[in-house]
Amino acid sequence: IDQPDLAQTFIVTCCLLNVPFSFTGLQSLKIKETNRVAALITELGKLGYLLKEKEEDGEISWAGEKEIVSEDVVIDVYEDHRMAMAFAPAALQYSNLLIEHPEVVTKSYPNFCKDLSKAGFRISKQL
Repeated sequence: IDQPDLAQTFIVTCCLLNVPFSFTGLQSLKIKETNRVAALITELGKLGYLLKEKEEDGEISWAGEKEIVSEDVVIDVYEDHRMAMAFAPAALQYSNLLIEHPEVVTKSYPNFCKDLSKAGFRISKQL
């Protein structure tokens, strides 16, 4: 509840590490740059992760259910800098991943893509 801006990073990371979760107190995620709850459910669904939401509790959960994804995946960031940053590490597991409009990260972290490149990520569009 006190740090809702960390939710996207934790949720994506848990999925990538196959760690089932249940996070509550996330009601405020619906009133940020975008409805981050809906965005997470939609975009992680593109990677095969089947997340669930309990609106009344502000809860997002994942019990480990995953479908196979074999095609290129385009992640929409909904003009939300935290969506782009949260999904960037997914490129370590999904070589077919494209993040649309990565330039949104300049809102809070102008050197994000450059720093990822220094860490060994292959960035095809440098900001």
